[in-house]
Amino acid sequence: MLDTTIKTDTPRAPASATPAPGRSRRGTFRKWRARFIVLVLIAGAGYAGYLITRSKAGEAAEIDLGTVTLTSQVVPVETPRPGQVMSVDVTAAERVEAGQKLGTVQVTTTDSDGAPVLSTVVLSAPRTGIVVDDPVTVGSTLQPGQPFVELYDPTKLTFEGQVSLTDLAELSPGMTATLKAEGMRGSIWATVQRAVPRVGDTETDVAADSLRIVLVPMNEADVARLVPGLRFTGTVDTGTGPADRPKLVYVNA
Repeated sequence: MLDTTIKTDTPRAPASATPAPGRSRRGTFRKWRARFIVLVLIAGAGYAGYLITRSKAGEAAEIDLGTVTLTSQVVPVETPRPGQVMSVDVTAAERVEAGQKLGTVQVTTTDSDGAPVLSTVVLSAPRTGIVVDDPVTVGSTLQPGQPFVELYDPTKLTFEGQVSLTDLAELSPGMTATLKAEGMRGSIWATVQRAVPRVGDTETDVAADSLRIVLVPMNEADVARLVPGLRFTGTVDTGTGPADRPKLVYVNA
């Protein structure tokens, strides 16, 4: 028997040009994630460059002082005339007040007839201070200009160091220095005061290409109990101090 069934092809649905929603979201996420990573890397590189630049600028603004020594001007107590020490009333490191008796010296003078006359001269502290070392011993003979004892004023302490002429040309009075000493807690702040001129051919412990620099403590109480001779290390911040102050060393450009 003849098969009269007509066969027809079922039409296929055309493929959609739009990707599946799931694939579209994944692609967009990956794209923005890549962009985000690139932005993070750029920002990180920029910040690292900023830190390096700031670090270099900070180093350039600080000048190393090396070793700085705490010093004080010595006040000698002398006899006005030759004599023999009869008594000593103070010891090393003792604090004395202005006018306080330090000792006595017996001196020999002459009367109107030329006869020798013995008299006692009381040696007193010319100002408040601290005895540097033990005075001369009883029985010693003193001459004018030879100190019976030496004092220093704890309120007049300064710091001294040396700075190369290259660095000194960048310093001005009033700039702030930060000083530290081994075994001492915290820091001491001082200000640059002046450079000490080198005059003549006198031998000095300052290097040939350097000058001595003097700094003054910002707070006298910070150093009042310290002993002259202590050594510190420190730096000067050239970004501090009055802007209109002249440099310590004039450089002819």
